[in-house]
Amino acid sequence: MRLAIALCISLLIATPLSAQSASLRKAFDARNAAVRAGAGKEWRKYATDDFSMTRPDGTVITKEQRVAEIEGHPLTTLAPAEVQWRVYGDAAIETSRVTPQGKPARLIVVWVRQGKNWKVAAAQFTPIAAP
Repeated sequence: MRLAIALCISLLIATPLSAQSASLRKAFDARNAAVRAGAGKEWRKYATDDFSMTRPDGTVITKEQRVAEIEGHPLTTLAPAEVQWRVYGDAAIETSRVTPQGKPARLIVVWVRQGKNWKVAAAQFTPIAAP
């Protein structure tokens, strides 16, 4: 019950990204730049040690698996659209529309602040069904 009340309160005090310090925006931009450049080692700085990503097919990969995918494989088509943010103190939820491998999907990314640094703890892709 306390958890439910705390969640409801946190939803009421969520603030948009523009009201936050520049550190979250900087981390977001640097992480995306690392993916576009194929710089997995740089991307690693913006993921928690226990990071996981759920792909559109439901498989789950770890931080090190994601680093290996990114390293040396620039993704020049990365262009998230409809990006929206909800910030809850030391946590933030980023939602967007993306097109991995040309297939439209929704993406949810969970950011957490560890010390002074923002990092991604989890990401999940959900395919968008054709009409």
